[in-house]
Amino acid sequence: MHESSRTSKRYPYNARMLGIVLSTIAFFVAGYFIRRYLDGIGIPKTMVRGMVVFVLALAAAYGVAFVVGWAAGLSR
Repeated sequence: MHESSRTSKRYPYNARMLGIVLSTIAFFVAGYFIRRYLDGIGIPKTMVRGMVVFVLALAAAYGVAFVVGWAAGLSR
């Protein structure tokens, strides 16, 4: 097997793993800053607020994963 064919098959896997790692980091960072922002403007800590933080942090994580996949050429 030619060297370039072996290593080229590894890049999509590496890009997917990078997407998972970066989106996980983005989820926690976004959750922290969204929670901090909501504390700053005085929104009470309720279940709805928790869901808002979760949904917005999840959207940020999906966005990061999409950008990593797009940059790596995985999106079709």
